[in-house]
Amino acid sequence: MTLSASELEAQFQTAKRHVEALVTKVGLDPSAVRGKEDEGLCTWTLKRGSAAVLVSISKSDRGEGAYLRVVSPVMTLPAVERQPELFRRLLELNAGGIVNAAFGIIQERIVVVSERPAAGLDAAEVEQIVKHLSAVADTFDDRLVREFGGQRAADA
Repeated sequence: MTLSASELEAQFQTAKRHVEALVTKVGLDPSAVRGKEDEGLCTWTLKRGSAAVLVSISKSDRGEGAYLRVVSPVMTLPAVERQPELFRRLLELNAGGIVNAAFGIIQERIVVVSERPAAGLDAAEVEQIVKHLSAVADTFDDRLVREFGGQRAADA
């Protein structure tokens, strides 16, 4: 369903306010950690433990709504011969209940990602998603590197 321009903008601005409230709540200045900002995208970069976390609010290209996306790089890919084992482990983790997050690959890095529509999003959900995703990244970066090789994203 396509939203009107004003409905889409309202969704985007509400989600943006929720993210900035969280950033403030954790003791950071939203303008200091804000990355890209234009009419259809706004990003912030946070850190939890060894995990860097990119939080973004974006408008759908098709006008369907705005989306919250949270991504954290976990590690670089290990040696090619270890990758099948790693990929199996990541699929097992995805299916085993890491809840509201999934492992994937962006370029040459393993990442953990969570995304949801901004419709109905509230401040508590933003906080839960960011905290949970960053905890997953911070927990598994050391474990996966120890088990399969590669390098923690924080060290790369």
